[in-house]
Amino acid sequence: MLGDWDNYNEDDDTLDVLKRYKDMLVQHNNGFFDLYEYECIIDYYTDQYHFKEALNAVCFAIKQHPDASSMKLKYVQLLIETGKPGKALSIIKSIGDAESSNYELFLAKGIALNMTGKHMEARSSFEKALRLCIDDKDEVAYSIAQSFMQIGMTSTAVKYLLIAYRYNEDNILVLYDLALNYEKLDYPEKCILYYHKYLDLDPFAEHVWNNLGLIYTGMENFNKAGESFDYALAINPHFYPAYFDKADMLVLSNNIRGAIEVYYELLVEDSANTKAMCDMGNCYEQIGDYHEALKIYKHLLEISQDCSDAWYGAGMIYFRQKKYNLSTDMLKKAVSIQPANADYWFMLGEAYNGARKLNKAINAYTRASELNPLDYEAWMACAQVLFRKRRIGEAIYMLTQLYQYNRDNAVINYRLAAYYAYQHELIEAQRYFKKGLALNFQEHVEMFRHFPKTKSLPIFQLMIENHLRHSESYKKIK
Repeated sequence: MLGDWDNYNEDDDTLDVLKRYKDMLVQHNNGFFDLYEYECIIDYYTDQYHFKEALNAVCFAIKQHPDASSMKLKYVQLLIETGKPGKALSIIKSIGDAESSNYELFLAKGIALNMTGKHMEARSSFEKALRLCIDDKDEVAYSIAQSFMQIGMTSTAVKYLLIAYRYNEDNILVLYDLALNYEKLDYPEKCILYYHKYLDLDPFAEHVWNNLGLIYTGMENFNKAGESFDYALAINPHFYPAYFDKADMLVLSNNIRGAIEVYYELLVEDSANTKAMCDMGNCYEQIGDYHEALKIYKHLLEISQDCSDAWYGAGMIYFRQKKYNLSTDMLKKAVSIQPANADYWFMLGEAYNGARKLNKAINAYTRASELNPLDYEAWMACAQVLFRKRRIGEAIYMLTQLYQYNRDNAVINYRLAAYYAYQHELIEAQRYFKKGLALNFQEHVEMFRHFPKTKSLPIFQLMIENHLRHSESYKKIK
């Protein structure tokens, strides 16, 4: 598709060129266009992000004007834009000396070299581009910085952004990216400096005020963060990210009720914002107001039965109130909507466990651990339910699977020691108990509390005494 040319802001001559080119494509004939006309056609497609059509136009242009190095340069730029740096570099070689004084050629070459991992050669080409460029050096340096940003070389990107800033202190794109990159490098003070320079030029940029709020939040300067979010919202009350970020900041500063107020303000602007309702319900849960939280979740489900977070939130409240059957009803709804959510499955397992529906608990925990093998709690909870059902061998098998990736976890070692002890496999029990003592001596008290029969085993008491004796000996040597 060529797009809607009627809405394309060009003069009549350009529109006529575009129409003739379209007619040529439709009629499959060989119309002739001069270089200027091809540039108009290619620029049109490029501006519309129709890179495939732009490449076709370049190919037509090169066939009709094979000696036009400027058209080959456009071809190079489009190849880079479409992720073909190797082919771009081969075309650059064919251009030779024809464009040896054109900074755009060396800029394109540097970008292509960067994309192929030849960063030292890229820098050399970029330096030539900067030397050859007479005007707009800030824009060239900014393009170089973007090339390094795209490949994750943040420090080098900052170097060129600072060069761009030196040539033009009022380039807001440069100021914005300096702030972003200093944030990546964990220099919040410099990040703040350049955001403020940006705001000196454009004080009504709500997204920049919001970014400032996030930086201040990370620095735990909550007063400054609040002021920044308030500026963003004063400029644009419909800038919803600022509400959420301000609420998150207030939660982080333990002002939960303040966060609730922010969500109410957002709902005045957008009464059907389901995320705001869910987050507000979660805030009410945090302050123990389960009645209000549940009311919000139920209201949300009246709006949208497919809101899994609302079902989950209601399930969590019933779980905390020990209303396990109601909790499982809510959580089953949540997992039916998001069957790949490991957290939902884990909480469903917890609710089944509380309701003494142990087989269903095992199935839910197992599903959670399958969806997220790194979910330590799901594996542990499932093993414990298996233990309660006297399926101790299965519990041991499950924990030994987890142990492969958590060998230095004291709790897993003690848990395996207890399970083996109940199986009367004392050699294995001693092995894991000894490792547990070495990792976290005090944790054995919890093992005895949860598995009281293990406390009376003489071998464990002897191992504790030996551990203490060696610890004392070590202290004396020191």
